[in-house]
Amino acid sequence: MNKAVYSAIFIFFLSLLISNVSFGQELKTRYATIRYSDDDLLREFNKRLYLGRRLGYLLRNRPLVTVSDEVSAKVDIIVEKVEAVLDMFPQYVHFSLVLLPSSKDVQQVYYQKYGRRAKHIAYYSLSEKTIYLSVRDCNLRVLSHEIGHMVVDHYFKVRPPYRIHEVLAQYAEKHVTD
Repeated sequence: MNKAVYSAIFIFFLSLLISNVSFGQELKTRYATIRYSDDDLLREFNKRLYLGRRLGYLLRNRPLVTVSDEVSAKVDIIVEKVEAVLDMFPQYVHFSLVLLPSSKDVQQVYYQKYGRRAKHIAYYSLSEKTIYLSVRDCNLRVLSHEIGHMVVDHYFKVRPPYRIHEVLAQYAEKHVTD
């Protein structure tokens, strides 16, 4: 019996260690903690996250020296734009953004956490306050949608029904680019 308990504890801590190694790097922004496996993934995320002319204009006033600076600025700009679009300004906004290489990785994480298969390219975990995002499938609309879920989650003291969450996230997705 003791051997089984020790084995279970060992496997649990080993899985925690492995999961932390896969997201070895961290970047803090005003609103988010971005976790990613390597600098190449962060560069790819930055390249795919094109803000367009209107939002891109907001980057001009920020001191951007590194890719990390640019990613931080882009994520914070999108959060502020989603808040403005939804007219929801939660007092304290902080979430995690986990960058994964592909949708298969996102789907694997979703299956490990919820025991269900889903064909997500990104999703927001309400309980963890974390966005899991496929860098390969990332664009402004996808990230805006997930940030919409995050803003709605932080705004309401009592969580609205899922369908309302989804409608508000879709509204944010559509209007962030306007």
